[in-house]
Amino acid sequence: METKAWYCHQKQKLLLMTSYLAIFTGCLLNIPPTSAIPLKDHIFNRDIPFQPTNNLVARQDAREVPLPPGSTATDGSADLTFYGAECKMGLYEGSFRNRGGPVDTGPGARWEGYPLGSRFIGPEPLVFPDNKCVNIRDLHPALPNQISAYIVTGYCECRFYDHEGCPNEPGQGGFSAYNREDAALWNNGPDDNTLESFSCWKTNHFDDFDFCSIRFSDNPSTAIGRPVSPLDLLKPKPLGQVIDRRYTRDDMTDSPTRFEGETDCQRMPEGITLNYYKINGCSCRFYRSENCENDGYSFTDGNPGKTERIYGLQQDLKSYRCRAPFGITWVPRDDI
Repeated sequence: METKAWYCHQKQKLLLMTSYLAIFTGCLLNIPPTSAIPLKDHIFNRDIPFQPTNNLVARQDAREVPLPPGSTATDGSADLTFYGAECKMGLYEGSFRNRGGPVDTGPGARWEGYPLGSRFIGPEPLVFPDNKCVNIRDLHPALPNQISAYIVTGYCECRFYDHEGCPNEPGQGGFSAYNREDAALWNNGPDDNTLESFSCWKTNHFDDFDFCSIRFSDNPSTAIGRPVSPLDLLKPKPLGQVIDRRYTRDDMTDSPTRFEGETDCQRMPEGITLNYYKINGCSCRFYRSENCENDGYSFTDGNPGKTERIYGLQQDLKSYRCRAPFGITWVPRDDI
């Protein structure tokens, strides 16, 4: 335990130092936060397992469980990565933990889990039905009427209620959440310390989708329109190429070659060394194979907002496929 505590303490110090350095660099050069932070963050430290669009949980082959699978651990041992198409939820008595990992788990009770079940957490897939009510006291006895922070990500929407049993009578309190978080409910309306139950259902909100865009470049300074590092000021690089691609709702409608809510397989730009990409308004899966084959799957990035990555990028990518977005909008889009 002492060894683990020492390791966690050192990890906290390292992550905090990295964050301070990134913020300082961003302020010095007037770079947006997502540009100042390098690629190697929590999204890419572990691959998100491939999740087929049309059936996030193989419901016909899964074992139905009486409660959504999850954990109340506060030591970091069961922390979820809140990214990916699979429905995930976090409920917290205190503040939400640092989104980059177990740096600050926050005080008090909590529950993190899969409101609709999961294919990936055990020897067999588990399913929890759509729209079935969950009383929060059944997940953790200390959480009812004590929740001050929450997060919901993935292809699901959840309705929270201020009474047990998910009542739908007019005038009842509560709210709905789709790829949304609030780390301080006490600052944002009347719902702090009121929640007692919730229900969730599968959706990717494709009806709300309009378009998304992605930009590739071999020179981040050219793509962003200003120098992104001191070296670019001292020794400017060639302008390089900037390649913009845009995908509309029509590009993601159901067809023989794709599921609804995703594009056909796209080839990566040729003739550039990938040093920059920016995704606005969709989530894209990148592959080392040429035809978006599952065995060549590499990683997923992008959310309903803007995601921007520079330098240190994977160079063997050959294809990608973009989807209706999931995840939290940490940075607003800049293409609308």
